[in-house]
Amino acid sequence: MNGVADTPAKPPVQLKIAGDVSFADFRAMSARVEKVMEYHSARMDFVRDAMKSLRSQFGFEAEGENAGNVSLSGEIGKVVERQAASRGGAMPEKSQEVKEWEAEHRSEASPPPEGWDTTSLITLFLPGSQGTDDKQVEIWLDNRAFEKLGAMSADEVKAGLVDMLKGPDAAASQAAVDNGAFGAAMRLDSQHHPEFQQSKARLGFFDPEQGTNAQPWLMIQSRSEPGYVQENAGKLVDTVMSILKEGAAGRAAG
Repeated sequence: MNGVADTPAKPPVQLKIAGDVSFADFRAMSARVEKVMEYHSARMDFVRDAMKSLRSQFGFEAEGENAGNVSLSGEIGKVVERQAASRGGAMPEKSQEVKEWEAEHRSEASPPPEGWDTTSLITLFLPGSQGTDDKQVEIWLDNRAFEKLGAMSADEVKAGLVDMLKGPDAAASQAAVDNGAFGAAMRLDSQHHPEFQQSKARLGFFDPEQGTNAQPWLMIQSRSEPGYVQENAGKLVDTVMSILKEGAAGRAAG
């Protein structure tokens, strides 16, 4: 005692939860969260392996800060995942608990803006790239043409590539892009990605029936690496066609 009255001990903090929640409920909730976390951890591992395989397909074998890299936008990401599954990758399955959890936590996501709603983009950052528009090559794909394009042979696509910046088809090719989904996507992102509209090399494969009356099914372009596009277009087409074909096989198997 030091002349100051003893302060009574504070009662332990109690967790107040509305409603009647039993210990069994807490155990069920904990088990459910654990299953959700296990699923997402397994999915992250699967996606990491799929992207590593994709980098290898484009010839980027090395690891490290200056190694080449690949970025995906749009539906092509799902195709790459199905390709990985067709190659033996262990795509995790969603348990009923995970499906229910996702349904409860799903937010109303805004749909993709015009242009990007039907467009996929594979962006290659060649070894030594410092990021956007440095050693950058883009492969644009029309999502609506995946099935038809994937049914063709790589040789057919390579033989049908059109130089969209030079020659007799240049003007019509440019108009087809400007008036299509690719053009809409480029204009939307023009502030952050002016390079999309300023390519120094652009090769495209068009619908054999419509030709340049509609945008290409596949387009390879670059502002910073025009020589790479011209020299490696065949290899890039081979890789994209493998992705589409194996991705379709993965969907059929699933």
